[in-house]
Amino acid sequence: MRRNIIISLVLIGLLAFGIGFGTFAWFTSSATSQNNTFTAGTLKLNENGMSGFTNLGNIGNMAPGDVTNEVSLVIENTGSLNLAWFGGFRVTPAVENGTTKLAEAIYIKYAKMEFLKEGGTWENADEFIKDGVGAGDYSSYYNTLIDDDLGVITLKNFLEANAMGAGPGVQMGALKPGSKYKFTFVLGFAPNAGNEYQADAQGINPINISYAVDATQIDLGALETLDNRHPEYAGLTNHLAWLNAQIAKQ
Repeated sequence: MRRNIIISLVLIGLLAFGIGFGTFAWFTSSATSQNNTFTAGTLKLNENGMSGFTNLGNIGNMAPGDVTNEVSLVIENTGSLNLAWFGGFRVTPAVENGTTKLAEAIYIKYAKMEFLKEGGTWENADEFIKDGVGAGDYSSYYNTLIDDDLGVITLKNFLEANAMGAGPGVQMGALKPGSKYKFTFVLGFAPNAGNEYQADAQGINPINISYAVDATQIDLGALETLDNRHPEYAGLTNHLAWLNAQIAKQ
């Protein structure tokens, strides 16, 4: 890998954001959600991975049926070389010695990916989740991620699925200089969530949710190096042809 060549990736809108999901003591409460908004931020990456961290805000307590505001994450290649990017949601406990069980009740209400270049688009927009279920060309696949009890695509199931073949929960793409991906989504607390997700239930505590992205050159050696550095990624070198095909569309 040519370490003297820097590829920068600017993520505008939401990248490493802190979302504190909590629960009310009783789901029958009429209390309303607080601070369910995100603040925009910017994070730059190079071919060696993340070079900074931006904390973009938090969400207060949520009750079943509550949703976040709509958030757009723009991934832009501001460098001079083609690049590949890999990333996804990360879930961690918000308290010491806590669990991530609450992710079972957090769902993806809406998700869309747009493909932008100077003066237009390089592929049709893909709304792949609507109202918590699969949509678009790959709806049948995404509907396999629906929780049987909650009836929606939970964040837990989304994170455990190897949808793109690059690792569980991993999204990926390729960009020419100046091209962009725009990922828009809404999260929520599943309307049918039961008492097992109340704040006083065993194993339930607030969780933090972030979104992390790494970029590298579109090269077998660079992909292998990134794969070896990050245990959440798997088989990145298998996607070299697909990544080059994405570049060709732009």
